[in-house]
Amino acid sequence: MVSDYRFSTICGLAGVVIGICAFLFNYNMVPVSLPGYEIVVSPAMFVLSFFSEETDFVPKMILFLSGQFIGYFSLSYFIRKLRKRSVTITRS
Repeated sequence: MVSDYRFSTICGLAGVVIGICAFLFNYNMVPVSLPGYEIVVSPAMFVLSFFSEETDFVPKMILFLSGQFIGYFSLSYFIRKLRKRSVTITRS
């Protein structure tokens, strides 16, 4: 059994990889838009919404990746805790 933090960290890192792949596809394939891009990278877009468009690329990319990690980490941790709680309630 994997701890909640380790599982959430793995999910967060997977979210970062998914975010990088989605960003690279959307950045390089100009005429084609990736379906569901806004959903896949919604944690990163939420974090970036607090900053202006004049922000340089490197800080924006750091914010993008950290937003992806925090979003996927938080979501997976919350879902895992809810599932554990529902199992204990069901067994009682």
